[in-house]
This record gives sequence, C-alpha cells and structure tokens, in this order.
Amino acid sequence: MFTRKAAKIVGPNAISELKSVTIGGIKQWVYIRGEDVSKPILLMLHGGPGSGQIGFIRSFQSYLEKDFVVVQWDQRGAGLSYSKKIPPESMNINQFVEDTIETTKYILNHLDRKQVYLVGHSWGTILGMLAIKQAPQLYKRYFGVAQISHVKSSEKLSYTKLLEKAKAENNTKAYEALHEIGPPPWEHLKHDRVHQKFIEVFGGGITHDGKMVSKMMKNLLTSKEYNLRDCMRFIQGQLFSMKRLQIEMMKINLTEIIHQVNIPIYFIMGKHDLTAPYEPSEEFFEKVNAPEKRWIMFEESAHSPIWEEPEKFLDILMLETKKD
Repeated sequence: MFTRKAAKIVGPNAISELKSVTIGGIKQWVYIRGEDVSKPILLMLHGGPGSGQIGFIRSFQSYLEKDFVVVQWDQRGAGLSYSKKIPPESMNINQFVEDTIETTKYILNHLDRKQVYLVGHSWGTILGMLAIKQAPQLYKRYFGVAQISHVKSSEKLSYTKLLEKAKAENNTKAYEALHEIGPPPWEHLKHDRVHQKFIEVFGGGITHDGKMVSKMMKNLLTSKEYNLRDCMRFIQGQLFSMKRLQIEMMKINLTEIIHQVNIPIYFIMGKHDLTAPYEPSEEFFEKVNAPEKRWIMFEESAHSPIWEEPEKFLDILMLETKKD
C-alpha cells in the first residue's frame, strides 16, 4: 500500500526494472520487463493525454513479455511522472516528442541496442508518428494502435455515428441526450461526459465489451508498481495533462504535416472504435508515404485492439519483426 516495486520475473535472463530517469529536465518513470533481456524491445506510448499505464498494465502485457522486452513509460505529467513541480509551459506536443526521443535514447543506451520497435496507442500515436518523422534512425518499425490523425474530425464523426446508432436501435434516451448537447466542440465538460457515456453504451469505448476499465482499476488498487499515493497521482495526472494539452491536441492534423516517413508503419484499427473512428486515419494512411505500410482492421475491437485481440496483435508483431 505504501511502497512500489517491480514485480519479479523468474528466469536467468529476465529483466524487470522500475526506475526514474531524468527526461527533458524532470523525473520520469519507465518500467522494463521481459523474460529474456536479449529479445527485441517494444517501447509503448500510452494514450490520454495523461493515461500512464505502469500501475495497471502488467497483467495485460504478459503475453508480450516472452518474445519482447516491453518498456512502459509514464509520460510527463502522467502516473508516476506527475508532479506539481512540472512547468505548465512544458506541457506541449513538441516537448513530448522530444521526451519520446530522449526516452528512446535512454533505453537504447541502457540495454545496449541500436533501435527499438515503437508502439503508440491513441494519443501516443500522435507522438509516435512525429518521433519517427524526426528521428527515424532510432526505430525499426512503428505500430499505430487506434491511430489518430485529426482529433477534431474524429470527434465530429464519433458524434454523428452515435446519433445514427441511437436512431437505428430506437434508443430514444440516447438520441435525445445527444441531440440536446449538439455536435462538438462543446463549451461544457458535462456535454463531453454525455458523449463519452454513450460511446461506452454503444460498445465503442476503451474496449468493445466494456470490461477493461474495471480491470484497470482493480489492477491499480492492487498494484505492486503503484502505492496508494500513486493511485491518486494517476488521477491528478490525467486531469492535469488533459487540461494542458487538449486545445493543442484538438488542433493538430497529421495529414497536413506528415507526408513521408522513412520506416515501415502499421496502422492497427478497431472496427467498433467510436472514440477515434478509423475513417479520418484511413485518409492519412492513404496519403502518407513509407517504405512499407499496412492497414490492419481488428474486427472484434473498439479503441484498444492491442488488448482486445492480443493473439492477433502478437501474430502481427512476430511476422513483421522477423523481417529484421
């Protein structure tokens, strides 16, 4: 309850390290886990902004730890990396991309490697695409899970799809509530909450079956990696990060600023995703040039295909990483 530690992995070549590192001038935390330290490295960029994963992710990622060294990083202002001392002006996308690159360099130096595989999820896909554009030499391949291109377009489309579903399913309560708040952007937080509520109701939230949130919270409260104070820090970090980054995040449009990258890219999308519907990112995918690119739809997933269909995700990773 009052301590934090890395959960042990049994094995002569295993690694499990939870440590703080100075990144971008502030203390940030990384969690490095794998059954064999010589395996390829997956650096994970969590969503949000502010949704640090170190405190709940261990049970979800265990299927990856046999074949990869998995690195979780609670980003600036998120989870263990949240602090009241963080300069508010440092909470901007350029700084987060610099942090991503610096974290990558730390991992490479620490594990004596030359490149990592980069996996971004949701908000993390914005950072991931910008990082591989800026420093492609650090990364072998990039996997964008629930890839985002333009948040504003995704949010508008999400609202439209929710109205259509409510009408198709004769859900009068949902239709009237959504019609009352009108399309985004919303001036009041309560309107955004209505939107988020019905995303979950119609199976388009964090997971299609709606079960992951309760598992996450249970993992947080029983975590070895987070103590009780860290659970509060997790919530504070989400609020702090969203407040500081939401306006800039809504403005960015990757289709307009990234036209080419120099490493292979894979967009892994959930068919049922209503948090970030796939259509705006499909346009981005069609326009961006890369040495190799694949558009992969997960038929049973919403916003988290990496955790909803883990066997399929692992198959893709194994297939693509064997090329190197």
